[in-house]
Amino acid sequence: MATKKKVNKMDDDHSVETLAEVFRCFICMEKLRDAHLCPHCSKLCCYVCVRRWLTEQRSQCPHCRASLHLHELVNCRWVQEVTQQLDSLQANGLASARAAAEHAQSDRCSAHQEKLSVYCWTCRLCICHQCALWGGRHSGHTFKPLDEVYEQHRTQIRDEAAQLRRRLMELVSLSQDVERNVESVRVAKDERVREIRNAVELMIARLDAQLKAKLLVLMGQKSSLIQETEQLEALLQDIDQHLHKCAKSELIQQSATLLRMIHQVRKKPMASFVTAPVPADFQSEIVPGYDSSTFIMTRFTQLQHKADPVYSTPLHVNGLCWRLKVYPDGNGVVRGNYLSVFLELTSGLPDTSK
Repeated sequence: MATKKKVNKMDDDHSVETLAEVFRCFICMEKLRDAHLCPHCSKLCCYVCVRRWLTEQRSQCPHCRASLHLHELVNCRWVQEVTQQLDSLQANGLASARAAAEHAQSDRCSAHQEKLSVYCWTCRLCICHQCALWGGRHSGHTFKPLDEVYEQHRTQIRDEAAQLRRRLMELVSLSQDVERNVESVRVAKDERVREIRNAVELMIARLDAQLKAKLLVLMGQKSSLIQETEQLEALLQDIDQHLHKCAKSELIQQSATLLRMIHQVRKKPMASFVTAPVPADFQSEIVPGYDSSTFIMTRFTQLQHKADPVYSTPLHVNGLCWRLKVYPDGNGVVRGNYLSVFLELTSGLPDTSK
């Protein structure tokens, strides 16, 4: 029986070691660090190892040789929890081996120092064969072999533990599903971000086009003013030269020509150089433009005395018709104290068919 227990113990240790080998990096053969999985062969490896392989060697899986890129690797965060559990199992296995040696010494009858080999079903106690035969305390009780009772308990516990292992694997599978869900959510978010960035870039391009059109108009205005300014400066410089350098007789002879040139320039009205300013507003594709209207009420005092509501002209916006309803002398509890103004929707879009 002891040999059978030893064999079972060795099998358990071997199973743990075999499972631990599965969770080793197939590149460095060490414990997995930041585990990632090849989507083609499902082999686990360290992220650092596979990144070095893909960047320094070739873009294919070192195990299955399928084409592989960094962004295709599956991040397996759950592996760290499994490896921690395996480390705990291995540590527990060593502790169990030491405990088994201690238990072998403790599985002896305290009264006779004999090996415990009988189970008293009546007392629910483990006893030796001398206690069962001659002790007197257990006369007439029901006995069973200790090994048989031990195997029953051990089988029951192993069955329950197997249920726990299946539960663990289900939890690991659920954890993988959550990880895949997390990845899909992140990918979807990144896709929306790309869409927003593309839309914003297009908006900026259209704003640049608006700016270019406005600047073309302004530069044309500026060019016209600069040209006229240069002509005036040249004329003034010519006049100054005649005033300071010409002889008196020459100035008198040139006077008519100079005055004609001055009058020719002054004939052009200044209003021709005054241009309408280019509006500094830009069409926004994020904040829509506002539609507005002005409602002017005349003879307000007379309208107050009448105490009847006054309606504005309709404002049509996007298929909707709005108007103001004004009580000049107030309405309800505020009558005589305040001005009451209401915004009414007089007509709207037709209801959709249901």
